Amino acid sequence: MSLLRASHDYQSGMAKPYYKLRTSLFGHTSDVRAVATFADGTIISTSRDETARIWKSCGNDKDYEHTATLKGHSNFVTSVCVINPSEQNPTGFIITGSHDKTIRIYISDQAEPINIIKSHQDTVCKLTTGTKEGTFLSSSWDMSAKLWNLSDLSKPQLNLLGHTAAVWCVADLLSGYIITGSADKLVIIWTSDGSIHHKLIGHTDCVRDISAISSNEFLTCANDATVRHWNVSLGTCLGTYCGHENYIYSILALENGTSIFTCSEDRTLRIWHNSELSQTITLPTQSVWCLALLPNGDVVTGSSDGVVRIFSCNPERYADSETLQEFEQQVASVKLNAQQELGGIKVKDLPDAKALLQPGQRDGQTKIINDGDAIRAYSWSQNEQRWIKIGNVMGASGGSVATSGKQLYNGIEYDYVFSVDIQDGIPPLKLPYNNDQDPWHVAQKFLHDNGLSQLFLDQVANFIIKNSESAPVLKTDAQYADPFTGGSRYIPQSTTNTVSHEFTRSTASNSSDASVPSYIPHTKYLKLEQANLSQILEKIKELNTKQNDPFKVPNDKLESLVKLAGDQASEQLKTDALSTLKILLNWSDDILFPVLDITRLAVLCREVNDVLCTEELLQIVKKHIKPDALPSNQMLTFRLLANMFSHEKGEKLCLNCKDEILKLLSELESLTNKNNQVAISTYILNLTVALNKYNDTLGKIECLNAMFSLLPRLNESEAVFRTLVALGTLLSTTSNSEDRNNLIKAVRQSEVALNILYTISETTIPTDKLANCSKQIISLII
Repeated sequence: MSLLRASHDYQSGMAKPYYKLRTSLFGHTSDVRAVATFADGTIISTSRDETARIWKSCGNDKDYEHTATLKGHSNFVTSVCVINPSEQNPTGFIITGSHDKTIRIYISDQAEPINIIKSHQDTVCKLTTGTKEGTFLSSSWDMSAKLWNLSDLSKPQLNLLGHTAAVWCVADLLSGYIITGSADKLVIIWTSDGSIHHKLIGHTDCVRDISAISSNEFLTCANDATVRHWNVSLGTCLGTYCGHENYIYSILALENGTSIFTCSEDRTLRIWHNSELSQTITLPTQSVWCLALLPNGDVVTGSSDGVVRIFSCNPERYADSETLQEFEQQVASVKLNAQQELGGIKVKDLPDAKALLQPGQRDGQTKIINDGDAIRAYSWSQNEQRWIKIGNVMGASGGSVATSGKQLYNGIEYDYVFSVDIQDGIPPLKLPYNNDQDPWHVAQKFLHDNGLSQLFLDQVANFIIKNSESAPVLKTDAQYADPFTGGSRYIPQSTTNTVSHEFTRSTASNSSDASVPSYIPHTKYLKLEQANLSQILEKIKELNTKQNDPFKVPNDKLESLVKLAGDQASEQLKTDALSTLKILLNWSDDILFPVLDITRLAVLCREVNDVLCTEELLQIVKKHIKPDALPSNQMLTFRLLANMFSHEKGEKLCLNCKDEILKLLSELESLTNKNNQVAISTYILNLTVALNKYNDTLGKIECLNAMFSLLPRLNESEAVFRTLVALGTLLSTTSNSEDRNNLIKAVRQSEVALNILYTISETTIPTDKLANCSKQIISLII
């Protein structure tokens, strides 16, 4: 309370205090990502240079000096909080979190940590001092937040799991509630026992920070450049405040929210009074990452140029006129450079509006145009055969990629997020990369995640090295190893773009707007057919050599598997191949993936489907979609399930076991792999088609509930699209009016489904299939 009171005492005589630079603290060699202050005015700053620094006042009420450097982290130090000295803890504590996934605890007079916590599975991006003495909170890119007590650090007091993306911020209130904000755009209010009290929807981008203003109200800021004011007990938004032009990274509020401080990717620190923007201070840097308040009301900022700056509203603490003039000149220089460069692109090199006279090469292709008065983005509409304005480009990525590593991908920051064109007509793939990573390791993961050939490994790794500032060039043989077996690389092919012609080119027969394609109802089973049979066979042969009887088969019999999958075999050969396949399906879990892959292709053949789709195969299927199954096997098994619908025997088996499959699906906690998401959503869509075909009313309700559970966990757009098509298909093809009304009522009563539908439908891009599909579903339920 001393911090709030000191600030209030000085400001009480000034309606709108005016802040100016007090001093700048130099020492860090990279971005200052977090700052915190003790009650005695000591400042702690943490940086991407892998250190935390302690700064103490020089005693002249203006300057600070660097007194100690805290080391120990092996990667960027991303977060910090402090616990002030007390009778219970007379030394006080400094707590830091890092990209190395650890939390380290220091006491002020020691450079080495007294405790290291290894509980999070990814970057610890936020640390906050708790309202109860001796407590603090942490949040992480591992989608969790935790409450800790210094008296027992062996495990967290609470482990909060509920978000579906990185949890960027966490704070607790005097009332006992805990608040978290995430890259999934949600704000969650938790009770003191760890139960979810409210899920708050409003932000349209990653939620970055939280600040309490009372025991029942708090503020949040986000990458959507807004601040939102929330009521805890009601779970409602009391107001939305706009003023920043880019991501807002940090927010702090004083008593009852009368004074608020925010900092942003638009290079500014902004001060608000009574919800009105009072002052904007532009800094000579790209990103103003963080802020903290000193006991006397001065504001501390950390930014991407590695400088800690202090701003004061007391004229007696302003920097001298020469320093202030130099600061203003630096700001003017940065502004000039920003006008000449946007996101690493030279504005003068951008094409003008004449470039829009040339037709686009593919639907959704984007062009950035220098219109003279603004930089604008356009998207090519294949339907309308014209370029459609998306909006003004504000430099959302924040200058060049070298400035501060703020490229976001799936809600997580990287030094670079490259766009990689694989082939014409297919959207570029995203390749995230940090400078501290091994290019070959990242390239290998990229190939695996996107189902690309191992032949591209060197090409992708060299692309990373060439286009990043610095990268290690050492590579080891291990980087070429299959992550599942240690052998040579085989990767199940991505099926994201293997949709049937009927699915992607639906007519607008049921659409109110004939120019908008209708995706519902969908009446045909999707087949996941894309595969490199020769690669699959090579991997099976390699693994077969390591087997013992009775699981080892002659190589000539393995050759028949390819013909089985390709539907090119004679009846006798099919019989032999099926016998071989049944043997291989008994291989151990860690090497089963190519066998599952060949099986999902084989069931597309009617004769194979008739023989293979039995209770025996069902037991294998259930084993490999359990929560503890290998992710690769889960993905391939859901692909197998989706393809089993192709013929009557598999269709009947899938319908008979749907209850068990849907239950196992609901138990899956992690759905981070995009190919896994697409496989699951394809199974759901095919199940929907089958339920409609046989008019299974009870099954439709069960499937609908499964979709409600699945949708919030999906972040892959194609998976979301297929699930929405399944939802719309259920609603639009149920002929019995009572059953149809019950389904519609269930959707109306699902807060999760409605929020997703309305959020997606609000996009302004006419060609967005997700938005169009959502709008069509909304028209069915209102």
